[in-house]
Amino acid sequence: MMGVGARRPPQTRNKVTKARAALPGRGGTVRHFLAFALFVLVTAAACTQHGPTPHPTTGVLGRVMASPTCPVEQPGRSPCVRTVAGAVILALDSSGRETGRATSDTSGSYFLPLSPGTYRIVPQPVEGLIGTAPERTVTVMAGVTFQLDLDYDTGIR
Repeated sequence: MMGVGARRPPQTRNKVTKARAALPGRGGTVRHFLAFALFVLVTAAACTQHGPTPHPTTGVLGRVMASPTCPVEQPGRSPCVRTVAGAVILALDSSGRETGRATSDTSGSYFLPLSPGTYRIVPQPVEGLIGTAPERTVTVMAGVTFQLDLDYDTGIR
């Protein structure tokens, strides 16, 4: 038995170090696992997007609204308008073929990613709303987002 502060002979010291490194939770195995776990976390964080999903820059972007939502709009009160979720908006090319389709989200926002060109934007009927937003023809340019807000009629008068 060795006393306190005594050093082991070199042959014994190497055997003890190798034995400790082979134990679970010791030595290189743990370092490799931690390095791999860190790599996975950093990669996952880099792939995760925070906030709203970014949209490509070429296409048509807008909000879908319904109005009026009250019979009489009064000064000083909020406007009689609400967002429309679930509205389907089509993009048709010059031959009438559907080239894009979007559905408005809970905030009424939609985005149609489109290649440069001229399109007819055709809002589809929404259950519970009397009128459909009017069709519009838009010209999309490369790298440009065309803003097109759509207004459906609620039928309230």
